[in-house]
Amino acid sequence: MKKTIIILTTCGFFLLLLCLPMPRIAVAEKLKVINVGYIPIGDCLQLYVADGMGFFKREGISVEKKPMQGGAVIAPAVEAGGIQVGWSNAISIIIAHSKGFDFQFLTSGAISEEGTNRVHSLLVAKDSPIQKISDLAGKKVAINTLGNINELSMVALAYKNNLDIKKIRLLEVPFPHMETALKKGSVAAILAVEPFVTLSISHGTARYLVKSVHKTYGEKFMIASWFAKRSWVVKNPQKASAFVKAINKASDFISAHPERTTKFLVNNTKLTTDLIKKITMPSFSSKFDKSDLQRMIDMTARHNFIKKLFKAEEIIIQHIQ
Repeated sequence: MKKTIIILTTCGFFLLLLCLPMPRIAVAEKLKVINVGYIPIGDCLQLYVADGMGFFKREGISVEKKPMQGGAVIAPAVEAGGIQVGWSNAISIIIAHSKGFDFQFLTSGAISEEGTNRVHSLLVAKDSPIQKISDLAGKKVAINTLGNINELSMVALAYKNNLDIKKIRLLEVPFPHMETALKKGSVAAILAVEPFVTLSISHGTARYLVKSVHKTYGEKFMIASWFAKRSWVVKNPQKASAFVKAINKASDFISAHPERTTKFLVNNTKLTTDLIKKITMPSFSSKFDKSDLQRMIDMTARHNFIKKLFKAEEIIIQHIQ
C-alpha cells in the first residue's frame, strides 16, 4: 500500500512525497469460543468437517471439541453450562422438553434413511436359536441408554410383534462393549450402531435379527443432532448463528463430496480407512425436516414416554434457521 505524505517545510512550502510502500499492520480478531460435547462416532461427522474445513473459523468462532461418552453426560453438562452445545438423539430431547428443560435443536443432524443410510440393527449371536422378536420374551437385550431412541425402538418393535415389552429385560451397555456381552452370553441380543454392527458380523460373533430396527420411525428420520439451551441462544445469538451456518455448510459439503470425508472420520474417531469403506453412514442435510421430528414426537407420546403431544417447533430454534 502506498501513501502520500505532506510535509510542511520551514520555508512554507509543501513537499509531496509519493513515498515507499507502508507496512500493513495485521489485527487478528479474537474468535468467539464455543465448547461442544460430542460422541466420537461417525454420526458427528458434521462437527469434524466444519472444524477441519475451517467453516467455524470463517464464521468467527472457535470450537473446543469435548469428546464424551454419551447423552447421559452431555445433557447435564449443557444444562450446567460446562458446554454450550451438545449432541443428543432426538427422543432424549423430546423427553427432556416434556420435563421442562429448555433444550432445543440448532440444526438438522444425522439422518437415517431406509435402504441406504440405516446405522442401527438388532443383533443376536450367530448360533442363537432366536429367530423372531417374540423369542426375546424372558431374555436380556443390550441398549446403550434407557430413555432414548433405542429404548423407544424396542418398545415399538415389541408392540408391533404383540410382545409385552415388560417381558424383555433392557440393560444399559455402552456400544463398544456390546459385542463382548453377546459373545459371553450376558445378553441375548444387542441393539448396536455402526461401526459395531459391521464389526460384530464380520467377526462372526453376530447375525441380524432385525436389520432396520428403527423402521418403526418411518422411511426417514433424524437420529440425533446438535442442541443447546434456548436461554443460551437468546443471550448469544451471534455465536449460535455462526455455529448453525458452519454446520449447515458441513452438511452441504458431505452431501456433495462424500468421498472426501474419510480423513475427517479417521482423524476424529477410531475408525480406519478400511472399516469406513464397509460401514453404513447416516445422511446429512442443511434443511431441517420438521415433519420427521413431529412423527417421532407423536410416537413418543403414543408409547407413553411423554404425557402429551407438542409441536416440533417447540424444540427447534426458529430465528436462526
